[in-house]
Amino acid sequence: MRFTETQIEDVRSSADIVDVVSQYVKLKKRGKNYIGLCPFHQEKTPSFTVSGEKQMYHCFGCHKGGNVFTFVMEVEKVSFVEAVRSLAQKAGMVLPDDQTTTPEQQTEAENLYNVCRFAAQTFHDNLVYSDEGKFALEYFRKRGFTDETIRAFGLGYTMNEWDAFIQQAKEHGFQPETLVKAGLARTRDDGSLYDYFRGRAMFPIFSATARVIGFGARKIRDDDPVQGKYINSPETPVYNKSRVLFGLSHSKEAIRQQEYALMVEGYADLISLFQSGVQNVVASSGTALTEEQLALLGRYTKQLTLVYDADSAGSNATLRGIDLALEKDFDIRVAELPQGDDPDSFVRKHGAPAFRDLLLKAASFIEFKANTAVKAGEFSSPEGKARAVRSIVQSIAKMRDDLKRNFYIKEVSEKYSIYESTLFRELEHWTGGASRRGFSSPAVAKKSPIGERENQDQRTTPQADLSAAERDLLKLLLEGAPDLVQFIVANIQPSQFQNAAARSMCQHIVEVCDVQGEFDAGRFVQETAEESFRNLATDVVMSKYELSPKWDESDKHIAVADSYEIARAAIRVLHRQEVVRAMEENQLALKQANASGSDPMPLLQRQHELLDLKKRIDHSDYLKS
Repeated sequence: MRFTETQIEDVRSSADIVDVVSQYVKLKKRGKNYIGLCPFHQEKTPSFTVSGEKQMYHCFGCHKGGNVFTFVMEVEKVSFVEAVRSLAQKAGMVLPDDQTTTPEQQTEAENLYNVCRFAAQTFHDNLVYSDEGKFALEYFRKRGFTDETIRAFGLGYTMNEWDAFIQQAKEHGFQPETLVKAGLARTRDDGSLYDYFRGRAMFPIFSATARVIGFGARKIRDDDPVQGKYINSPETPVYNKSRVLFGLSHSKEAIRQQEYALMVEGYADLISLFQSGVQNVVASSGTALTEEQLALLGRYTKQLTLVYDADSAGSNATLRGIDLALEKDFDIRVAELPQGDDPDSFVRKHGAPAFRDLLLKAASFIEFKANTAVKAGEFSSPEGKARAVRSIVQSIAKMRDDLKRNFYIKEVSEKYSIYESTLFRELEHWTGGASRRGFSSPAVAKKSPIGERENQDQRTTPQADLSAAERDLLKLLLEGAPDLVQFIVANIQPSQFQNAAARSMCQHIVEVCDVQGEFDAGRFVQETAEESFRNLATDVVMSKYELSPKWDESDKHIAVADSYEIARAAIRVLHRQEVVRAMEENQLALKQANASGSDPMPLLQRQHELLDLKKRIDHSDYLKS
């Protein structure tokens, strides 16, 4: 499917990149730009920058960059067409369907998203409009879900038949293999298909951008032959349960505004809380909390309160979640529910105000682990006390922040009247001796300062060895007015760039100018298939320093001045460097000629010509206007 340039431009102009990125990353204003933790690589210090003025993003850690379309493509792993259509839908724009496009021409992901969306709508219609669905509708209402909540979360029902959904899907043009890949159908030994979900209450599972990617199915019939209260979609190319947080599509705005999140276990827990007004909540969907889920949540907040069931399984899940969250730099608290309650039952019995009071009393992870040990009888003996304290220190060891470790060790020391030195020895046992009283050794600190890994990544990228002159010329080529771009193109050769990536990009710009008469940087960032070009372009455009108006012999940056003067100065630097390199090569050839007895006169004449050329570059205005 192809959209016209006008349609693409309309979508781009309606989709502000700051608003779009904010749906995935917690951004903070810094000067004219916004910064946040990069969604494309793990980092502790924000290096991901978004410019509302330029409608571009760039990470100075991993060096990914682009515009609103490339951002959606990267973060959602979708095609350009899917990104355009997704942004158009969010903006309320209607793009025409291309009737000539066949299902085979769509990407696999598009097909799976489409069939999951169709399934969710079909299941919801079954719930609301069919006679059979009334039983499931009554089930949801008994759980206290209002009609508005049922609509908001797209709750549904699957008919208690072997192929009811398959037949509906086929009538709407979906291929059998797509149904199987989406986890909606299974294949029998004889090759025939049957519905995977039958006679169950359905909970659609959404991606962070509100696309249906899978389902959770709750048993509600006594005659259901399938074992298990819940069955979930199998993993598919668009659904990986370890990378999905149920409800994030609905709660991310509240999480961003309140700057902390609640983690519950089940679908009903989340929906009940959300309906009651507690909306900064996500669910791990019955699976053990994973690193990928925490990485996803970490885009929005690093403040997390765990609210799992009060039974032993919930307690064990909480203990596992604590260590994993601490390792991922979360500040973690635990809200303990009364025995026999889960978040769903508690809020239905006691209401949202009582639940909020419960959150105010949330314990630190140290208090929770200590309380758990007391309940298990660990504090009845010295050996048990040692095990309990050792478990707490093990959790502290998961932290990456040495200063936080130091304060927590002090807290444990005061709480249990244990010498800090004893606790630090135990801590060093679990950290491999890399930490002592909250500080790394000087040798380690010098070799591994904060952000060192990110800085190493930055130094090894193609744009890291750009000279100041090359960077400024690229910046002017990408941002300058058409006449300035033509002036630069007329006075440089791509071969004069020493950086390979810059040389290739300059060659591309020259070729475009030769054919089209001008260069559109915005279109270049949008349309280029070369990721290295796009990343270099955004790195240069959003660089952390300003252009230089003039250069000394060391090519140092000074203050900002007229763009033409900046361009002339940078061009002179490239020309001078080219001449100096030629003089060095010629000087070497002279030495070889003298050593071999060859006639040196042609080389001497060449050296004088190069000296004259260097003087002309330094002392006259020789550039084409």
